[in-house]
Amino acid sequence: MDTGDAPESGPPLDDPVERRRYPRDTQEFDRLANLSDAIFGIAMTLLVFTLNDGEVPLDRIGSAIVDQRGELIAFVISFALIANFWWIHHQLFSKLAFVEPGLVVVNLVLLGAVALIPYPTRLLGLDPTAGAAVVPYLGLMNVISILHLVLLVRANSTGAWSRPLPGDVFRWVLAVWGSSTAVTLIAFGVAFVWPVVGLVVALSSWIVSTAIERRAPAAYSAWA
Repeated sequence: MDTGDAPESGPPLDDPVERRRYPRDTQEFDRLANLSDAIFGIAMTLLVFTLNDGEVPLDRIGSAIVDQRGELIAFVISFALIANFWWIHHQLFSKLAFVEPGLVVVNLVLLGAVALIPYPTRLLGLDPTAGAAVVPYLGLMNVISILHLVLLVRANSTGAWSRPLPGDVFRWVLAVWGSSTAVTLIAFGVAFVWPVVGLVVALSSWIVSTAIERRAPAAYSAWA
């Protein structure tokens, strides 16, 4: 009979929550961050395929650009929005100490929505003034904005920050990010009646969030 003492297990091995957390310096964290950057980059690159790639004679280049003004407008808007979403996502990931299954799932759903952007962009390029094109486009942008908020709340609820995030500062972060989402939701509703106005309102979300950010206390700036 073996009378030796059973080996002791360290706390991380006994705690299923700790086992499912992947710190910043692990391969799992790097793979998720790299996958995220890749999806954003691919979505931005695929936007070029929303433009008309037909052969154009040199003497018709000017008129071809005019004929494709809808596609060019849609390209510029989508590129700017994806770039802004990437920057928000980058800021959040730069402050994480670890990722866990909940964050991974929300992030994957978010990346799926980002990968879909080129499709409604092509529809928007056909006629940027048509509600049938603008409404689904802004609908997808709302989904992406809301998922960023969910990612933020999930990270805060699990204490995933590399630096402590005081409650009052978190409320300001939520207000800044939430204001942009609120404006996009308003734009979505407006687009059912006035599609072009809806697009303009959606683009003004940056102005609103920046205005709120300027009113934030010094603690917010120090953390953000």
